[in-house]
Amino acid sequence: MHCAGVAKPGFGTPRCPCKNSLPEAGGRRVRCALFVRAEVICLPRLIREFLFGLVAVSALLVGCTPTQYASQADRAAYKALAKGQKLSLGETHPFDVIYKKLGKDPDGKDIPIRINGKVIPVGGEAKSVELTIDDCLEIALRNSRDFQNQKEELYTTALALANTRRGWNLPLLGGDLDSQVDWEKTLQEPEEKSASAELGPTLTQRFVTGGVLTLAATLDWMTDFILGSESNIVNSLLEANFTQPLLRGAWRGLAYEDQYRLERNFLFAVFNFDRYRQTFAAGIFTNYYRVLQQMDQLENEQANIERLESTLKTTTALVEGGFTSRMEQDEAEANLLSARVTYERNQQNYQNALDRYKITLGLPIQARIGLDYPRSLKSLNEAGLKPVGIEESEAVAIALSVRPDVLTQRAAVRDAARDVIIAADAFNPQFDVEVGLSTPGTPPRRFARLQWHRRTRYAGVTFNYELDQTDNRDNYRLAIIDHNRSQRDLEEFIDQVRLEVRESYRELIQSRRSYEIQLRNVKIAERRRALAGLKQKEGTASARDVLTSDQGLLRAKNGLTSALVSYTTTRVQFLATLGIIYVDKRGLLHERDEPFKFDRIQERYPYVGEN
Repeated sequence: MHCAGVAKPGFGTPRCPCKNSLPEAGGRRVRCALFVRAEVICLPRLIREFLFGLVAVSALLVGCTPTQYASQADRAAYKALAKGQKLSLGETHPFDVIYKKLGKDPDGKDIPIRINGKVIPVGGEAKSVELTIDDCLEIALRNSRDFQNQKEELYTTALALANTRRGWNLPLLGGDLDSQVDWEKTLQEPEEKSASAELGPTLTQRFVTGGVLTLAATLDWMTDFILGSESNIVNSLLEANFTQPLLRGAWRGLAYEDQYRLERNFLFAVFNFDRYRQTFAAGIFTNYYRVLQQMDQLENEQANIERLESTLKTTTALVEGGFTSRMEQDEAEANLLSARVTYERNQQNYQNALDRYKITLGLPIQARIGLDYPRSLKSLNEAGLKPVGIEESEAVAIALSVRPDVLTQRAAVRDAARDVIIAADAFNPQFDVEVGLSTPGTPPRRFARLQWHRRTRYAGVTFNYELDQTDNRDNYRLAIIDHNRSQRDLEEFIDQVRLEVRESYRELIQSRRSYEIQLRNVKIAERRRALAGLKQKEGTASARDVLTSDQGLLRAKNGLTSALVSYTTTRVQFLATLGIIYVDKRGLLHERDEPFKFDRIQERYPYVGEN
């Protein structure tokens, strides 16, 4: 039989998309599969209007694209960060997690790397560009991967906090929209087409006392397309519910404890990130001068090779004149060859260190850069060693009022004491009071109009007490032990901080003394080398004496640079840990007149300042 379609009211005239004949089943003509699929596509006007309305309502409720949701997340996180900076630092600083890779545009194409008017070539045989310490600090702040990771970690913390604040500061909006369209056709049963939708938004407000207020609205709609509009069923309901515990978890801020710790720890994280900026910049500063130190060693090695070559020529002339033995010539030549091998090895170490420094800065490994040598080291020598400016006992006291880990450790003692209270509260029975009100809407046309005369009021009391308190007993005792342990850990931690500061201070003083000693040592080594060379020409000194003086001069010069760099970098790192370093928007280092302490956090949480 030829497949056919039967027109129904509101459906239009269906047409078979094929000419296939299908056998009859039970005396009824059966549509082919292609026709059934085509009929589903050509849904009746009522179904199309329902789907259109559903899409419109969904679009209204959703209202945003994924990109817009990302922008909303940024606004929430940045708002939380701005507030956290104001509370912990007393001022706000620009912050974003946009990562602009140097040498690449947003499409991934290569572009010149520019910094302070300098263009850094990438690859090729172009001449290297010398970078100052300020150039490197600015590049690192903009492009360091480690610094970007820390920024994103702080952003993640801020975004999580902004999410958990919902329901405390403002009501939490919840609920969902469910909808369904059903179509069913079998050989034995008549055709069925129906649709249903349910919209149920909720608002939840939580209170520090442990109470929870919930407002909920429900709208149900069902229809049968076969029966028409008379089959529409619309129900609506508005409900309010409030639950308040009276014993367990009530009246002492226990319900807010987790949120309290999140809020407090977020301020710690903001303060810690500000301190990280200082220690990060100090690390970039230290690595810069460590690479310069290796470069200076190369220069000293090169100068030593030139001296050894001169010594070899003098010794060879003396051997040819019969004034000394061939053994001295061989010894001078062996020292020269050894120095050249050392130079090649140190040159490779310098290139490796420079490449690692590029990665630290976030520069491509192919970037052709050099460091500002010898001008940077010369400036340090000319400026002399800056004094520390504080005494050892003062440094210890400052460390206990500026270090972020001190905040964390002291807060841990408070939290452990609070956990004892929470564990003790678990012995109380559950005793909750619940009251509520619900009222339906007016179906089917005025579902938004509430029928207050049909409202339902209810109230209830929940009482629950566990007779077996073994678990609560054990948890309470373990909480007391944890509290005692946290107090011991704090005492040990304070001693450890004092030890670290004292060691750093002593290392700083030792570096300063080493520099002063090395200055004197270099003068002696230079005088000794000049005298040995003169004596060799006069025939009163051997080649070994000259070679020994060469090695002594090399060690003295390397030791002087090492002591200078060690004192300079140790001092910067020491000041950074004490909050006496400030990093500006460009990433440059500046020294403060006074340490930056966590006074504002201590005002908000006094227990973090206890000694």
